[in-house]
Amino acid sequence: MLRSQHNVAVYGDQDFLTLEEGTWYVHSVFEHTFNLTNQQQTTLVIVTGDRTKLLPGGLYLPPAEFTALHRQIRDVQRITFRQRTFYLDTYQTRWSLNLTATFNATLDPAPLVAQRIQTLQTACGQVMQLTGFDHPFRQFLDLATTPYPKELLWLTTPVTVQWGVDFFIGRGRGLTPSGDDFLLGWLLVADLTTQDQRLRDAIACRIQSERYTTAVGRSYLAYGLQHKFSSALLALMAYLQGAPVTQPVTALLAAVIHYGNTSGIDCLAGIMSALAFNPQH
Repeated sequence: MLRSQHNVAVYGDQDFLTLEEGTWYVHSVFEHTFNLTNQQQTTLVIVTGDRTKLLPGGLYLPPAEFTALHRQIRDVQRITFRQRTFYLDTYQTRWSLNLTATFNATLDPAPLVAQRIQTLQTACGQVMQLTGFDHPFRQFLDLATTPYPKELLWLTTPVTVQWGVDFFIGRGRGLTPSGDDFLLGWLLVADLTTQDQRLRDAIACRIQSERYTTAVGRSYLAYGLQHKFSSALLALMAYLQGAPVTQPVTALLAAVIHYGNTSGIDCLAGIMSALAFNPQH
């Protein structure tokens, strides 16, 4: 069958430069994105046309090209990756998504600045949203008001950290359950404070299985274990690490919150509760 050829220059995670060549598959399709996975289903690639939200494992097309490909994606017959290019064959078109520019989603390991944390905590006190747990975000800012005092204590205690992870992972609704986003926030803070290997091991243990949470949740936690996070989270951490201030902290918070339905606010709740429970910053 003769197909039309459509070549598109795309922007993506720099890890794609070393991605193993082979066959890929459509994993899931949503209104503004779709996900690809490899044969082993160990990696998810998030394909979208919205470059304002850079995610680890993200592949970004110009909006018009993404819309056209999205219309055909359910008809895809074969996907291969070779020489920095994803080839997607649909009934009508052979799409060549050529990686021509990349971004780095890796966290800078610099320490946090106490004064910046205090400023962030003050700003968070003005955030009125509900989390995906159906508890107000502000309850997570203080040990005295958190809805999960026992479970958060488990996360900070070596012998019970697996209990804490098991309580949160997969908890809640959505493609990435609220508990997964919350744990991602804890993982982010742990990277820059306690470097607690036990928390990392407890999360790694659970995402090896499909029993505990969704494929998308497992993917984001797997990226977190590789110290890879969204551009909004990296910008917020850079602020906390003392980087020059280029925008108000409220704008940084808004960018973090504006991910998914409650994913952003749930992750922020994890970050702020981890900072409250971890005095080592």
